[in-house]
Amino acid sequence: MKPLLTSIFLLVASIICAQDLKTQPIVNELNTQIQLEKSKAKKLKLLDSLTATVRNKTDFAYDSIARKTIDYAILLDSFNIAAYNTTNLINYHNNILGNPEEGIVIFNNYFNTLKNKISYRNIASLYIDSGDSFYFIKQVDSAMSHYSKAIAFAKKAKDQRVEAMATLYQGYAYTDEGNFVKASQTLQKASKIFNTVKDTFNIIASKNALSLLYSSNGFLTEAREERIEAISLAEKIKSYGQLIPLYVNEATDNKKQNLETQRIKYLHKAIAANKKSNYFDYFKPILLNELIVAYAENDSINKANFYLKEIEKDKRNTEGIYKVHYYNALKSLAYANKQYSKAETLGNEHLNMLIKTNDINTIQKAEEFLGKVYEALNKPKQSLTHYKVSQHILDSIKSVQKTKALAYYQTLYETEKRDQKIKLQNSKITLLDEQNKRKKQLLWFGGLSLVALFIILYLWRSNKFSKRKAKLEKAFAQDLIRNVETERKRISSELHDSVGQSLLLIKNKILLDSDETTDMNLIDNTIDEVRSISQNLHPFQFEKLGLIASIENTVESFQKSSDIFYSEDIDIQDLNIPKDKEIFIYRMIQECLNNVEKHSQAKACNVMAKDAEKYVLFQIKDNGIGFDLTENSQLLNSLGMKTLKERAQIIQAQLSINSEKGKGTTIQIQVPKK
Repeated sequence: MKPLLTSIFLLVASIICAQDLKTQPIVNELNTQIQLEKSKAKKLKLLDSLTATVRNKTDFAYDSIARKTIDYAILLDSFNIAAYNTTNLINYHNNILGNPEEGIVIFNNYFNTLKNKISYRNIASLYIDSGDSFYFIKQVDSAMSHYSKAIAFAKKAKDQRVEAMATLYQGYAYTDEGNFVKASQTLQKASKIFNTVKDTFNIIASKNALSLLYSSNGFLTEAREERIEAISLAEKIKSYGQLIPLYVNEATDNKKQNLETQRIKYLHKAIAANKKSNYFDYFKPILLNELIVAYAENDSINKANFYLKEIEKDKRNTEGIYKVHYYNALKSLAYANKQYSKAETLGNEHLNMLIKTNDINTIQKAEEFLGKVYEALNKPKQSLTHYKVSQHILDSIKSVQKTKALAYYQTLYETEKRDQKIKLQNSKITLLDEQNKRKKQLLWFGGLSLVALFIILYLWRSNKFSKRKAKLEKAFAQDLIRNVETERKRISSELHDSVGQSLLLIKNKILLDSDETTDMNLIDNTIDEVRSISQNLHPFQFEKLGLIASIENTVESFQKSSDIFYSEDIDIQDLNIPKDKEIFIYRMIQECLNNVEKHSQAKACNVMAKDAEKYVLFQIKDNGIGFDLTENSQLLNSLGMKTLKERAQIIQAQLSINSEKGKGTTIQIQVPKK
């Protein structure tokens, strides 16, 4: 086996050398022509050709050449050429160098110069690739915003393919975020458009995305059906670049089913496809690392070591975007060799790398691996910790709610596939009926009636199911938060009535039994602390005094312990708001005041409540440092902000956040009346 593998590697190396030898003379010739060319327009054309020749090739200084081309194109007012190369450069930093932060920098540097001078299609492309940059650094809201803008400009350009690409990427993002219903609907929408424009390449991409969606939820049979269809199409059009991930994903599902022979077989098929693709250098380290892991986990240590040596021949295979794959291989090999201490170190380093990504599935596997390592090291405490985290992630991924969601979108997708089959059957009927006019008319109108009836029934059932599901989800969320409030109220009551009273009794007993007062301050402080915890968990005056008095007391409490000047402007007699909504409003205002105290650096803050005809408006306004909503998407995605949004949604309130650097922040909560 070894001689054969060695000969394959030598063949691969010769292909790489041949490609470099073929590229270098072209680069040299273009550079010479650029130096000699006097015409600015022709010089730009040559620069554009040079950039296309060295695109995505680090050895030929693609980054530097691309930037020079962009700047020169802008200088000559050739803004669409500049935009096209900017898109490619962002893509290069995202997917080749694994440096999406630089992709955002490039977008910010050039977009304002280009946006009003380029085609709608190029604007859409810039938003797609910059959206990828934000997504890779986990700023999902910003990524989704850019994808939505890409869709809007693609529609203006009447470019359905670009629209479908942005929609497809939204589907990927929804999948990784665990929003499976939205992911399914978005991916199916993208697939429809790709079918309309007859884009086979991206029809395959859509099917692959759906197969991953099924697979991540344990529907392996359905995943394989979609994947096999995609593989069949990819093999027909010889799309080797797409066959690579399809084969790898099949190998991953084989592992889940303990089909290790099949797993290794498909990894080798992926390597064979890669040799025929245009992405050899990019995929080679990833595939070899996957093969090392597979052989290590199947006690084929010699084969695993062989491929590790092949990877380590080129340092670039172990750095940048490949580092996380390399460490995965190293830790698996260390564990297979029973070098558990080494596996522990590598496993922790690998986990830290994965935490920076969006892939929750690989994080779960990394946690499970560390649990196994610590178990081998006889460290049960650490082992249990990592196994618990792994199981928690697994339970989250495979929750009942998500399983129901999967069943829902699976139903939608299967219905859609049946629709496609019906359309195909109608098409065949139409061809046959050309021989008989009368029969053609009968079958045509009958077919249309059946399709129309089916669509009406389908839409009616889908609408009914969606409304019922939305109602159940809303009720579940409301019950969950109400239960949290009930539990907080119970704990608060027990702290105040039981623990607090017990401490008072202890204090009184000590005073009666002894003249010593040394520990009285400690007991008094403990009582104050218990009362404070009780108050924070559930304001005791809330049930008696109501929302308005509780807000006023809270403002007064903040004022007593803060350098910020807090004031309130509340003049409402009758709130006319359902009682069960009041605790949510109180919690939202409490969270806003906490944020003012922690982050605003304000001198003053005002809480205002205003009565309108159909709603009650609550406003929290400070004069602090503020922030830029477009730049600080991390703050908007914080747990506190998400909690605000969730509570507002439950009580059907409108939440708006307005902030500007140096001009403070205003948060408004508009609550509808009964």
